[in-house]
Amino acid sequence: MSGSRILVLKQQGLRQFVEAEPGFAAIREAHPGIPIDLLTTPAFGRLAKGAPYFDRVLAAGPFTGKGAQKDFIAQLKRIGYELIYDLDGSRTTLDMRQGLTGFRGPNWIGPKRIMSKPGRSGSAFSGAAVRKMLADANVAVDHRLPDLKWALSGRKDAANMQPSWFGISRPFALFIPAAENNRRWPAGNYAAMAQSLAQDEISSVIVGPEEMGDFAQDVVKKASGKGSNAAAGTVVDLTGKADLAQLAMLARNAAFFVAGASEELHLCVAVGCPGVVLLHPGETAESESLFGRDVIKLTAQDMAKLSPDMALGMLRNMGLLQVYQMPNVRFSA
Repeated sequence: MSGSRILVLKQQGLRQFVEAEPGFAAIREAHPGIPIDLLTTPAFGRLAKGAPYFDRVLAAGPFTGKGAQKDFIAQLKRIGYELIYDLDGSRTTLDMRQGLTGFRGPNWIGPKRIMSKPGRSGSAFSGAAVRKMLADANVAVDHRLPDLKWALSGRKDAANMQPSWFGISRPFALFIPAAENNRRWPAGNYAAMAQSLAQDEISSVIVGPEEMGDFAQDVVKKASGKGSNAAAGTVVDLTGKADLAQLAMLARNAAFFVAGASEELHLCVAVGCPGVVLLHPGETAESESLFGRDVIKLTAQDMAKLSPDMALGMLRNMGLLQVYQMPNVRFSA
């Protein structure tokens, strides 16, 4: 394949992107010296640019109509790929397959039916399924944990890639609330933990998508007891304010996390952040990106019954937190 170019497709879901990292590495190793491009979404673009596996990152889509998608496929044809790896198996990538393959088109390695859909946190096409597909194409994937520590190499010296950019000036913990409201640790529990951590001069930083903003502000107000301004040094609300590259930076610098089942959790773990995951029994968080990490999982049918003291105890047992007593403060859920 001397003189050829390879395209890797990975656009679906942050969790799936993280889980695909060993596959990225295997594709790079299988094709030394050959330029490899990654096609991903604008949301993943800056994060992906830190990856050592790609010569170029194309951040495009979503395409709002058939015309826009057709124009983009025409651009890919002009680039002239000889081999394409589809690590999504989505409606979009199968449409691309139909538009790109054929007489003198690129060889296509990927599923022949839709395996993942937008908005779905998990996918049948990840982990073992991707490894098998790549193995069938003579690309051996190491059965190891995803490692995204390279995420910090994309513009790592930029001012906005430092905790101080967000007003964080002391040790901090990441709070990553669960995406589903009925499976989320209550705001009062997060607030109680934030006050406890403040006793040891540890700030609490809440991250997540913009739609988590109201919940985050509830935590801020409960932690302060006097309104959001009074809690500014204790709880920092970054919901909707940090892109994925910045989230990776924050996770790499955090002392630990306290999280529910969420897409962001998988990225934080894959850059080496330890912590405690608080789960409803209906969400097992079974993912290859969580196995074997410095992660403890606590489950309860009633999430409010997973007390802050219990989570703090786990953090102490992990050696992540100095021993201290919870303040005698109660918060409503």
